Amino acid sequence: MYDMKVGIYGGTFDPIHFGHIEIAKAVKAELGLDSVLFVVAADPPHKDITGRTSALLRLEMTERALKNEDGLFASDMEIARGGVSYTVETLSELKRARPQDELFFIMGADMLASFSTWYRPEGILECAKLAAVQRSGQAEDLKAIADAIMRDFGGTVIVTNVCGRELSSTEVRQSVYDAVPIDDRVPYEAELFIYRNMLYMPEELLLIKDRLAERLDEARLEHSLLTVREAVRLAYKHGLDTKKARLCALVHDCAKLRGAALESYMKLLGFVPTAEERKYPFTIHARLGALAAKKEFGITDREILSAIRRHTLGSGDMTPFDEVIFLADKLEPTREYRKIAALRELAYTDQDAAVAAVIRNNIAYNKSRKMPIHPSTYETLEAIERRGGAGQEQ
Repeated sequence: MYDMKVGIYGGTFDPIHFGHIEIAKAVKAELGLDSVLFVVAADPPHKDITGRTSALLRLEMTERALKNEDGLFASDMEIARGGVSYTVETLSELKRARPQDELFFIMGADMLASFSTWYRPEGILECAKLAAVQRSGQAEDLKAIADAIMRDFGGTVIVTNVCGRELSSTEVRQSVYDAVPIDDRVPYEAELFIYRNMLYMPEELLLIKDRLAERLDEARLEHSLLTVREAVRLAYKHGLDTKKARLCALVHDCAKLRGAALESYMKLLGFVPTAEERKYPFTIHARLGALAAKKEFGITDREILSAIRRHTLGSGDMTPFDEVIFLADKLEPTREYRKIAALRELAYTDQDAAVAAVIRNNIAYNKSRKMPIHPSTYETLEAIERRGGAGQEQ
């Protein structure tokens, strides 16, 4: 009699997505498993992972994605063991560590079809039962394959009623590269992890990120990276250029410096702040940032430079693209303040109304703390409200 029924789900998880989690939960429910271990591969023999995400990053991403999933856990055993990760070695190690438990190795239809070519298939079946996940219309084919495996190698092969979603990690990686939102395909914590670590992004953006990391403090850099996430989602929702929004969001705070570092940077770029900017120094980085984006990062796109200049205070004649960057800066996931959930929801339905609501919220915040309010703030608010539909209190 076994103490526990444990599912083993191996993969690179680069990245982990909802398809992986849905399969694990469905198999767990159907077979009455107590838990499922997501064994993150270090060096899988069936895949070339050259240039892919490091094992430790994939492990951390998987851990974050499963944090709130009951009975689903990430395992680092193959990473800790190092070298080529053969399934039979992983299952043998688990069997030695958990002799009292019944093991079920979860695998897809393609994996089951090629099982006879795996390293020591009979050893795998000595350690665990196979639990095969179907693709639509494949049940009979899989049963024939399962029967052949049991005849040739012994053991038990279960063809579950679970059908995997048509979703791949390759597809998710390509979407990130192409600046397409992925929140409908990966768990929230995994999505944020991808943006915080700039995974699957074009090389030119990684170079910019490295340069920003030399200048900005850790919190400011994280803010910039998650502003990228929000800008991509907003631009996509409102039919704007997502790649342009991504680049703009990444560099929007490139001049957000303080004290001597700010003075030195202004001198380096030949930037002379206005009297008003000196009076309200929090505004300097916006206009300075546009200059830095052009001179240091070679960005000449007028729409991007305009959005950087306007992302702090806004403007009465903001374009939809300006508004995307303005809102992404104010609403990215690290921002936490009263009403932000409602403001985020509004930003995806009515940008003008969301900009006006954000400005009103900032005014109320500054008043409550007796902080100065820039003189253009009310003019901007009135102009945005005159554009229609933005006058309702949020």
